[in-house]
Amino acid sequence: MSKERVFAYVQRLYAVRDKLQERLQEENKEGKNAGKLSGAGFEKLVYDALLEAGFAEDAITHSAQKFPDFVIEDREGGERIGVEVKKTDASKWEVIGGSVYESLRNDIDDTYVLMAKMGGGQPEVRLRRYKECIADLKVTHSPRFYLNLDLPEGEDYLTQNDAKDLLELSGDELNRKIRQLLRTQKSTWWSEGETVAFSDLPQSEKGSYLNEGIALFPEVFRGDYRKFTPWLVYHCFVWCGNVRDIFSSGGNKFLEEMGIYVSAVMYRAWVNSGSIRQRILEMTVEEQQKCWGKTPHTPKMRIEAWVSMVEENLKLSSELIKNNKRLQQFEGCADAEVRMAIIGIYIRCLRERMERG
Repeated sequence: MSKERVFAYVQRLYAVRDKLQERLQEENKEGKNAGKLSGAGFEKLVYDALLEAGFAEDAITHSAQKFPDFVIEDREGGERIGVEVKKTDASKWEVIGGSVYESLRNDIDDTYVLMAKMGGGQPEVRLRRYKECIADLKVTHSPRFYLNLDLPEGEDYLTQNDAKDLLELSGDELNRKIRQLLRTQKSTWWSEGETVAFSDLPQSEKGSYLNEGIALFPEVFRGDYRKFTPWLVYHCFVWCGNVRDIFSSGGNKFLEEMGIYVSAVMYRAWVNSGSIRQRILEMTVEEQQKCWGKTPHTPKMRIEAWVSMVEENLKLSSELIKNNKRLQQFEGCADAEVRMAIIGIYIRCLRERMERG
């Protein structure tokens, strides 16, 4: 794309920004409760504004699961511009950005952040190049960029830390660079030598890691933790010396909805199905390939693939079979019959629950 065409595209994006800000401020003035606008709702407004600004519908690709949210393609030259949509209810221009493992590492020529700030009096909307507003490298369950659209020019994280090559790296080189950067931030427990023990984490954080483990590594249903354990250490910097125990904690439980006894990991997957489903839908293509060895694209295909892998990996202990044989419905049944029945009931109910969302 020529400089002139790039300039024209960006000018149209600024027009989109102005139109969105005008609309949000007008709705706020009319008392239409614009402050309660959801992230998905703002994305819908952005898409409509892009069309109104003259971008062709077939030139716009929108994905709620991949970075960036919108890709606008120049059909003539083949170049692509990304638009990452953000919304905050706070009064500051700060928000968590995308994962370092996916942000800007694609075939897009440039990426912009289009952000709505709903707090601080009246709504405002800004547009800025993504890399110019990277303020920090923070960690939730994996390293993510922290964005600040108020950053002075030249004070972005990549420039300040001589890390512009971060956007070009992948695989082991990327991991080494991230560890190098995090080690320089003495305040973070992610630095080398400060890996946190799983037992020291608050219960909510423990639960988050376990739910992610179930989503990413269905083989934990058969007691296989060979992928989960290094992921917990190298991606999350959390050390756990008794991985088997944290998944099996609580023993067998009776699940009223199904009328059967299930293992601890089966029970966790059932009661936390909402969080697990969301994590599955948020998986990047790279994560799917690495963790699952397959890349189902649509949400329905992802859910079905995961449920199928759970079914393939379900392992029922002799104690679990014994507990279920005490139930009237399995009285006099052989172990094999009970095993098949339990798996059938559990998978059927789990699939329905995951598909409902």
